[in-house]
Amino acid sequence: MMTLKSLLVLIHVFSMLSWLGAMYFNLTLLFPMYRSRPQAVYAELMQEQGARAAPLLYLLIFATALSGVALALVDHTPLNSAFVIGEAACWVVMLACHLYGSLSVWPRVFLALSKEKGRLFFIYKISMFTSAAAGTAAVALAYLKNTGIQ
Repeated sequence: MMTLKSLLVLIHVFSMLSWLGAMYFNLTLLFPMYRSRPQAVYAELMQEQGARAAPLLYLLIFATALSGVALALVDHTPLNSAFVIGEAACWVVMLACHLYGSLSVWPRVFLALSKEKGRLFFIYKISMFTSAAAGTAAVALAYLKNTGIQ
């Protein structure tokens, strides 16, 4: 029989790794492949990918945060412990960079002049990479916390 803690760990790990996998896949494979297409096709592919991926990515971020808080409460982990604060800080950076890239930079990419698009797309990729790196750091902190390393 699965315990509440086991279920929360499963949700937490699945949502975080799915989110990170999608981010790294986009950054390292999908976006470069799209970039090799003609500009009109590239813009269409990126818009469609963004429209399809955004709701799922936000759901995964939300599931990661809720399951992480629930795990801390179930484990009776003090919310002011260094690991919880570190993971929360990583999650805030992850979400902030993702929101900045998705809601501020991304719309400007498609409204920009051709000469401005390269710089904006670079800023978008940096914000997404920073978001994914913060998520990776959160996974590392969770692993260290759960292996008993203090």
